[in-house]
Amino acid sequence: MEYDDPKKETFRVGEVSQIVNIDPYVLRYWEKMFPQLKPQKDETGQRIYTKSDIDTVLRIKNLLYEERYTIAGAKKKLSEEIKISQNRDQMIEVLCSVKEALKEISNILNKK
Repeated sequence: MEYDDPKKETFRVGEVSQIVNIDPYVLRYWEKMFPQLKPQKDETGQRIYTKSDIDTVLRIKNLLYEERYTIAGAKKKLSEEIKISQNRDQMIEVLCSVKEALKEISNILNKK
């Protein structure tokens, strides 16, 4: 089962279990251990995962099974990666605003 279908936005825990090849009870455990993994629940209380949630699950799986981190180590590493990503996004915003300001200055200078 693939999750890159553009028509499909959300997935139930059983679908995610098949996509990432992890038992549903492991996913539920990871939800308790990793604050970054918080799927929404529908009106019946079933977990609803987004594609972003699935990416997080895949990253956790990689950290634990491939890179051999402990739960605590994987939690710390994931937090660091998210912080770096947020800092990068903020830096991009700042650079875009500086670029716009420089364009305005250039336009003013070119008019003279």
